[in-house]
Amino acid sequence: MELRNIITFLKVAEIGSFTKAAEILGYVQSTVTVQIKQLENGLGVSLFDRIGKKVSLTPMGEEFFIYANQIVQISEKSKLIGKKPIECKGQLRIGILESLFAWVLTDLLPKYHENFPYISIITKTAPGNDLFQMLMNNQLDIIFLLDKKISANNCICAFSDSVDIVFVTHPKNPLASKTSISLEEVLKQQIIHTERNGIYRQSLEDLAAKKNLAISPFWEIDNTGTIVKLLKNGLGVSFLPEYTVKDSISQGELILLDVIDCSTQFWSQIFYHKNKWLTPQMKGFIDVIRESYSLND
Repeated sequence: MELRNIITFLKVAEIGSFTKAAEILGYVQSTVTVQIKQLENGLGVSLFDRIGKKVSLTPMGEEFFIYANQIVQISEKSKLIGKKPIECKGQLRIGILESLFAWVLTDLLPKYHENFPYISIITKTAPGNDLFQMLMNNQLDIIFLLDKKISANNCICAFSDSVDIVFVTHPKNPLASKTSISLEEVLKQQIIHTERNGIYRQSLEDLAAKKNLAISPFWEIDNTGTIVKLLKNGLGVSFLPEYTVKDSISQGELILLDVIDCSTQFWSQIFYHKNKWLTPQMKGFIDVIRESYSLND
């Protein structure tokens, strides 16, 4: 059982295509077909169902997938004997929520690169559900997201920290000088919000529904950086993670609104698959995040 055949098997399982796996691995498709056939002959089972152009794991393939990952992990671990983390080579595939990437990760990447100069980083921004799906399909090594506290049976939570979701506006907004503001008063303002399936938007809609109120956003934008910029230019009110507006508030460019009975708390969390080896570059990423949050406490 050759290691290269196992690596090819994992790539086909990840991509769901012999052709695309061949392109990524630098093979012609016939080479991938031969390698998978050799593996299936050696194991005495069919690893993939091939229906038209669609390729999916058989039950035996799903079972072998676990062992294949372990074999590759052992091979990778052996390459690290006698090496320091700074000497590690390879890549780190990070799935991350857009706001965490823009407001947290970008400031930390120089520190990470200093510790792991030979690791290439691939980032994918997407909603939490999509990130989990990619993690399950081994398309990502690690995901960093913001959501309600999550417990995933197939994943290990390597980091968790609470995040407040707050109402924020420009200091010259009529509500800025008020205290004990009702949600109804806030929703009469021009609301700048994320797209309808965004987690902050969903959270605000839940708060409004409990009070029989409706939300009619003045502007829907899928980028928190743009929302913050509009707020600083004097437009409307928004409902955002506190880390996205922390600096703007400390500089007096924005102000938190004192909205009663609307306390909302999410959690920034890091997950990786329970069957995946925690590589030095993955552990290094987790350590950088932990250190950053501990310094901000």
